[in-house]
Amino acid sequence: MRVCVIGLGRMGRGIAVNLSRRGHVVQGFDVDPNAAGRLSGTGVKVTSDTTQCAEGADYVILALPTGRESLEVIRGIVNVAKGVILDTTTMSVSELRDVMQVVNEHRLKYLSVRLEKGPREAERGELVLYVGGDKALFDASMEVLSQIGTPIYIGSHEQATALKLISNIILTANAVILAEVSALIRKLGIDPDSVVKALSMGGSDSAQLRARLPWMLKGSYGESFSIKLARDVIDKALEYAQSTGVQLPLTTLINELLRLAEASGYGSRDFSEIAEMLKVNEKVTK
Repeated sequence: MRVCVIGLGRMGRGIAVNLSRRGHVVQGFDVDPNAAGRLSGTGVKVTSDTTQCAEGADYVILALPTGRESLEVIRGIVNVAKGVILDTTTMSVSELRDVMQVVNEHRLKYLSVRLEKGPREAERGELVLYVGGDKALFDASMEVLSQIGTPIYIGSHEQATALKLISNIILTANAVILAEVSALIRKLGIDPDSVVKALSMGGSDSAQLRARLPWMLKGSYGESFSIKLARDVIDKALEYAQSTGVQLPLTTLINELLRLAEASGYGSRDFSEIAEMLKVNEKVTK
């Protein structure tokens, strides 16, 4: 199977490497000229432009920063993209509508594929996929979707896109609460590993607790999901909620905390670095 991956950041790179290891012919494209060096020895061939990558591909996977880039790329490949486009880009519902206008106009085979989990799971083929679009196309694409991770058919493009935004609200809120209580946990003087083990066995367990609380307690953060990216996704979620007439006051407050942390210089590696801002506030109030 021939696969093109456009967008070779942490997620796109992981997906490309995973599919190459499974025996597919994988080409990729990224605006970053250093992308080829990072993929050296993986079997993924980096091409010089998006049309060269997409032409002749059975699947074109988009892993781009926002829906704006997704729209730009799709417009550029409409004449060569004969295979199925799997768009993994996290985008707003308004961006999706712009994308779908081009997709429908050119009768492209297109699935919204919103991703859960991170770069390590991408490279292992262990992502969770919220898929929206034509059910028959979803069924026909099951082989490659199942090699990327666990596909769940959600329904329409908009439903899959909105559910991803809701998921990001939940995980961000969870991480911010953990950042706040991490100051209290440190005062207990308990070994961080013991704290995470104990809490993960009770009702407070969550993926964020297991992944991000250790970073907060140890003050050492993995390169995962920056505050800028987290805030951008929450902005999209709030925009969608407003369009439906639903008010999200707690999410709005959390978004303001993210903005404050970003303005204070935190969160370049991961948004859970908001704990460092709270740590500074803790020292000030002593």
